[in-house]
Amino acid sequence: MGRLHQLRDVPVARSFRHRLVGLIGRRTNLLLHIPRCRSIHTAFMRSAIDVVFLDRAGRVVALHPRVAPWRVVFAPRMTDSVLELPPGDVESRAIAVGDAILFL
Repeated sequence: MGRLHQLRDVPVARSFRHRLVGLIGRRTNLLLHIPRCRSIHTAFMRSAIDVVFLDRAGRVVALHPRVAPWRVVFAPRMTDSVLELPPGDVESRAIAVGDAILFL
């Protein structure tokens, strides 16, 4: 069993528009949780982002640190949601596959 990471005040992309736009154009607050998501794109992004794929229980099933702009990343089959973080956050928070993310 992995570690538990608690994240506060994470914006959630609930609408189609918010899910589509995501973090495009943002220079700060590069943090977003996207429920019911199986892939992400970084088209039009200003910088790389860290991508964490989560299952229904909030467990990390895959990590893609520093995904460069203009990329598409597909999730493993058991993925339920995606957490997008600033580049380097996966490493600095020591997030690993098997860890759990708890949104507060």
